[in-house]
Amino acid sequence: MLAAKSPTLYVVTRSTKVFRIGSQKNPTVGLFSTRDNGKTWRHYGWNFTKCFSATVVPVDRRRIMFLSCGNGVMKSPDGGENWAIVSDERMTECLKTVVHPHNPEIVYAATAYGIFKSTDGGRTWQEKNRGLTSTFTPVVLIDGADPTQLYCATEAGIHISQDEGEHWEPLALLGLGIRTLVRHPRNPNLLAAGTENDGIFISTNRGESWQPSNQGLTHKTIYSLAFAPKDQRIMYAGTFHGGIFKSGDGGASWRAINNSLTNPDIHALVVDPRNNQHVYAGTINDGVWMSTNGGEDWRFIGLETSQVWDMFFR
Repeated sequence: MLAAKSPTLYVVTRSTKVFRIGSQKNPTVGLFSTRDNGKTWRHYGWNFTKCFSATVVPVDRRRIMFLSCGNGVMKSPDGGENWAIVSDERMTECLKTVVHPHNPEIVYAATAYGIFKSTDGGRTWQEKNRGLTSTFTPVVLIDGADPTQLYCATEAGIHISQDEGEHWEPLALLGLGIRTLVRHPRNPNLLAAGTENDGIFISTNRGESWQPSNQGLTHKTIYSLAFAPKDQRIMYAGTFHGGIFKSGDGGASWRAINNSLTNPDIHALVVDPRNNQHVYAGTINDGVWMSTNGGEDWRFIGLETSQVWDMFFR
């Protein structure tokens, strides 16, 4: 029997802190991947695109990629070999894209100007902002149990759509700036939200109710959250100026886990789905770090000086 193919770690970098002017080139930024924990890296697409996140979807033995960028949405139909901008002038500052789990032609984009939807694989887009009380939307999330239901994070709380984005209603945490919104990869009922100034909130009933989860947090600006896929009690939180916190009891309490970590500004976190002891952190201006013991110790693995905005496995 052939061994299972190892997943690839994808990393999106928005910029670096080392800039050059004149005839000298800027450092390469954008979408990278590694399959050997940073020993080697592959770069995809244009060299100097300001990027915020990426989505990689397998379709008919191909990998379709969407890159959310300052100049809109970029798409590669062939695993990153060729790229084109597929959005229009309405969709600058695209922050997140998600693809329908059963129909890769349906794509949602969260932008600084609201939610946009494509039903033809990104060739055309329609604005879907009806009912939103804030159009700055850093995240759009498809419900894990019912793909007609969507959630989005805004600067005025979490909103919900029950008709594939046609209409939105305020749902929870109204008046709070939501910076990140994640769902457990194996439990669609379990959601977590990170806020600008008010810490973490958790829902165990698909967003119907939310509870604060801040015991032990010393910094409440939350840029990133990650669940351990094999144990939903284990969670990680990346903060601004406070480093990384870990919960082993489903968010009831948190403790800092920053041993050897040199940068306290964490914008991305992900847990290896094969080995939940392997945790990866993306920093602001200090590249990618890895822990092999559930966050107790950290080591740098690459992309020096990069401002890491997003990370995921595929």
